[in-house]
Amino acid sequence: MFRQISGGACHRVLGIFLVLLFTLFLMPTQGLAVNFSISNVKIEASLLEDGDVKVTEQLTYEFDGEFNGITREVIPKKGAKITNFAATENEKFLKIEREDHLYKVHRKGSDETITIQLMYTIENGIDIYTDVIDFYWPFFDERNETTYQNLAIIIHPPSPTNDVIAFGYDEASETEKILKDGSVVYEFGEVPYGTNGDIRVAYDRELFPSASITSEKVMKNEIQREHQHLLDSAAAKIKMHDRLVSYGVPVIIVFALALFSLLTKTTISSRATLKAIQSENDQSFRLPAETMSIPETISFTHGYLPAEAMAAALLDLARKKIIKKSKNNGFRLVPREFSLLKHETILTELLFNEIGENGEFSFEDLKAYIKDKKNHQKYQLAISKWKQAVKEEIRYEKLYEKKMRYRFSVGYSSFLLVPLLILFPMYNLPIWFLVTLFLFAGTIIYAVSYHPKTNKGYRIKYEWELFKLNFHSLSPSHWNSLTENEQMRAYIYNLGTNNKGLVKKNEELVNAFKTPHSPSDTAVVGYYAPTDMSTIAFFGPISSSSFHSADKTTQSTTGASSAGGSGGGTGGGGGGSGAF
Repeated sequence: MFRQISGGACHRVLGIFLVLLFTLFLMPTQGLAVNFSISNVKIEASLLEDGDVKVTEQLTYEFDGEFNGITREVIPKKGAKITNFAATENEKFLKIEREDHLYKVHRKGSDETITIQLMYTIENGIDIYTDVIDFYWPFFDERNETTYQNLAIIIHPPSPTNDVIAFGYDEASETEKILKDGSVVYEFGEVPYGTNGDIRVAYDRELFPSASITSEKVMKNEIQREHQHLLDSAAAKIKMHDRLVSYGVPVIIVFALALFSLLTKTTISSRATLKAIQSENDQSFRLPAETMSIPETISFTHGYLPAEAMAAALLDLARKKIIKKSKNNGFRLVPREFSLLKHETILTELLFNEIGENGEFSFEDLKAYIKDKKNHQKYQLAISKWKQAVKEEIRYEKLYEKKMRYRFSVGYSSFLLVPLLILFPMYNLPIWFLVTLFLFAGTIIYAVSYHPKTNKGYRIKYEWELFKLNFHSLSPSHWNSLTENEQMRAYIYNLGTNNKGLVKKNEELVNAFKTPHSPSDTAVVGYYAPTDMSTIAFFGPISSSSFHSADKTTQSTTGASSAGGSGGGTGGGGGGSGAF
């Protein structure tokens, strides 16, 4: 509630945002160096009496910038074959380069709109049965990387007929129109990239007298049943769509109102508690009471433990006389009769046993330890273990209310939305899908993050936020009126939060009371010197930069790779268009 985003965080967020904008809007189309669109596509397939298919494709490309040509991937169904591929522009043949099923048509230019005509033959592209022939073909499939505008596919029989069965799948569904001569026109309109759209046309077997039968089956009734099944599925889809609008949408509205009610109730309760605490405190500067260790206080009030919190934790050990200044500007563990907190034990084991030795630690030891890359993972694991121990200690302070049953109930309620998350996109309700997804994510986030503070938690949070607010304007005389222990606590806390403004104010207040040093002044922070504000101020910048550097050096990055699967229309065929 009180924490503000630092300038550095703002810059990082802005930088990420700009990178995303560049990636989404400034990168070339389809990840290529050529920027283009395909504004018109007309494909005509003439079925021949011998069972082959002559195909002519007319594609209009609009280029923005330089280009070397266009590409067309034609992947035949299993058992079929593409032959006699050619390309022309204004009846002039163009050079073609073939790479497996990809054909590159060379035609250089810049900032032009061109129309290319492609021609090829599909051998064995028609299934010949005893009663009908079945032309079931994918002229494009999900592997196509370019959106087609104004796509039309026309199928011509060898001779006029009125005995035609025609339908389509996916993008081709309900786009067919049968003409008087038996030709079939599929008016697609816009076809997004990455989609399927198989077409299927059946004619009487007698129209193909010279075609060899590929199967002795009788198929006309089966094809008609398949067509009727698609029609029935489409009708059922429309019916389900209407039901979802009638019943699913009200469920979403009620759920949204219930979630809004919970959020409102939570906000009102939180503000009321905070207002009561504010009324009990004046706005003047005051160092909060020492209820927790400084690492715990930083974690609770700051929200996380930056690398500099390690420096604060080390100096807090010195303040509490658990360690003392030793030779070589290091520290030495002090024999003690009391036990340490868990996170203090982890820290001392890391610094004084793993990195240092014989109960002594210096920043030169840390530098040498980090220099060996074999220690990087051990260092990061130890830091993670230390941070986890700090969080565990915070739980013992009873700073948060126990709301597990409530949070689980809210979280489980989100599963009521799962069926709608599946059904809305299935039945073409994208807006309501997005609304449902937003509610689902919001409910989960609320259930996970809802962790209301107790009065004690609110009080500690408020007092430290008030401390940070007033510390910026703290006068040297007011600073000098604090006890030395209070000065050390304030200094160490500010150092550990890595708040640049607070750290700068730290140095201003410390420097205001420094006196000129002589060679003998080194005794102040000399061997086994008592820990005072001078010692803390001396080691503050050293420890902060050392642990920051160690954390940055040892952090490792991981990458992920993904592999794409194969796609295809009917029979594994398909393809798409592009440019180069």
